[in-house]
Order: sequence, then C-alpha cells, then structure tokens
Amino acid sequence: MKLNFPKQIVIIMLTLYVSIATKAQTPQNDVSAGDEAAPALFKVNVGADLVSRYVWRGTDFGDSPAIQPFLSISGSNFEIGCWSSVASNSTYKEVDLYAKYTVKNISFIISDYYIPSLNGTPASPDTRYFNYNNDSTAHTFEGSVLYKGGEKFPLWLMGNVFFYGNDKRWGYDIEKDSTCKTYYSSYFEAGYTFAANENNFDVFAGFTPDCGAYGNTMGFVNVGLSAYRKISITDQYELPVKASLIFNPQASNIMFVFGITL
Repeated sequence: MKLNFPKQIVIIMLTLYVSIATKAQTPQNDVSAGDEAAPALFKVNVGADLVSRYVWRGTDFGDSPAIQPFLSISGSNFEIGCWSSVASNSTYKEVDLYAKYTVKNISFIISDYYIPSLNGTPASPDTRYFNYNNDSTAHTFEGSVLYKGGEKFPLWLMGNVFFYGNDKRWGYDIEKDSTCKTYYSSYFEAGYTFAANENNFDVFAGFTPDCGAYGNTMGFVNVGLSAYRKISITDQYELPVKASLIFNPQASNIMFVFGITL
C-alpha cells in the first residue's frame, strides 16, 4: 500500500527535524589539570518520527500518517519529556508530558496525556489546556511501572493505570454513562527484544483486565512484532526505520505501521 505523506510535510520534516544528543558539561574550571573530563550532568534528546499510522496499545488514532516530535532531558536516573502526535489530515492531535524515575531496572512514570480532539471532534467538554477539572478536562493522567531486563535477558514488563481526568469519557456514550466515575482503565504488557540478521526485533503482547479505554471487556488488545534497522545515507549518517505488524484480538483488527526517525 502506498504511503500518502503530503510532500510539503515530508520536505519540512526532513529539513527541520534532526535528532541530536548533546551533553551539558561542568565548567572547565571545575576540572583540575590532569584530571579526566567531568561526567555529563544531563542529556538532551530532540527529534521526530514520521509514521504511516499512529497506533498506540492496539488502537489507531487519527486514521492517517502522523508527525510525532519529541523532546527529553535525562540525568543519571531521572527523565522528563514531551511527546506529540499530529495527524496529517488534521483530525487528531495529542501533546503528552511525562516524568520518569529509574532505580536499577525499574522505572516509575507519571504521564499527562492531553488530547483535545479525537477523529475531528472534541475529546472532552472543555478542551482548554489549563482546565484540570476532573469532570471536564481533556487531560488524562496515568501511573506506570516498567521493568526492563539487561542485555542477557532483554525482557520488559509494564503496567499502566489511568487515575484522573478524561478516562471517564474516552470511548463511552456520555448520555448512557452519566455517573462521571473514573474507569481506572488499565493496560499490561510483556515484550522481548532479540536480534537476527543484524536487525533488532521486539515481540509483545498487551492485555486489558476490564472494560475501559482499550476495549469493552477483558482481553488482549495489542499483540505483534516490530522490526528495526538503520539505512546508510552517508558514511556518517544512518536513518533509523521501523515496521510493526499489530493485531488487536479483541477488536478483531490488524494494522501494519511503518516509521522513520529523523
């Protein structure tokens, strides 16, 4: 299937969005003569992905190619960042903030998902960014725990729970569901990373235990395989690409997504 990225968007993104990683160093006068260079205090990462579809935890958002810029600042065990997705057909947009604290192999994450529009319609009665009223906000807050194994056993386990905000309206009939209670929509995922033929692969399975943002009942909602590789553009630059085959057994749906990172 031909990817229908607007030419203007591709040209702009290839020109403007380049991933960089810079490290802030301590002042030179803090390093004595003969000493080794001072360790990096923090790392800044900025860039963007171009994807044929924005598929998240088994659901397609926007039904079109999307631009997904990101920015993060990280230290030895702490990271804060921002991530966004904008559909090329202007039917969907999302801006997320997060904070992550990592102890050994376990990360604790708080995320703020701001989704003012969903498929061209407001995702909440009040889409103003600074409205945090639990009954009307377009924000959804989530707590997550992520375990990532080491190189010898690259398994990951993740648990996520929405605990405040737009979870009570996301995907439901407001007229029939007028209690405005929080559903505490939950998502649990297990995955494993491996290499083959100089390419990297992820296999994963995501599960929701109850009715909520991910489905109408308990079941698997995100099962699939992702493949990663780097395409040499010049002697000094390689373009990362990714392809994912994703099944949503509960929705009886299949999706194939291709993306590049700039």
